[in-house]
Amino acid sequence: MTLFYSKQSGGFYDDSINKNIPNDSVTISSEYHAELLSKQSEGYEIQANDKGYPVAVERVLTPEEIKSINESKQQQLLNLANEKITMLQRIVKYNRATDDEKQLLEKLELFTIDVTHIDLTDSNASFPEMPC
Repeated sequence: MTLFYSKQSGGFYDDSINKNIPNDSVTISSEYHAELLSKQSEGYEIQANDKGYPVAVERVLTPEEIKSINESKQQQLLNLANEKITMLQRIVKYNRATDDEKQLLEKLELFTIDVTHIDLTDSNASFPEMPC
């Protein structure tokens, strides 16, 4: 069994399975193939270097992916905070809130404001800790 990698297709081939190996393919060891697959499972991408040999490179997120990830995180935080805010508002409305609960309500409301002001296009966006 011999393993190959094709830069053009971006795929691996095993000559004991694949009868049509692309002409641009390079031979790789089974150990290196396993190493590449391990890296891929860690989030790396497999790409060809300038000689067509496969290498694992850290995946770079697109601006759209960064924004989508940050929007999702923002929405999760807002949903959790708003759940707590709703209950605390009810407790305050019926005059059953302790001073700690009133302070937490204020902190949570300020937290939601802070979360909505985060630049979602920033790949290093930092979300504040939710008050508890």
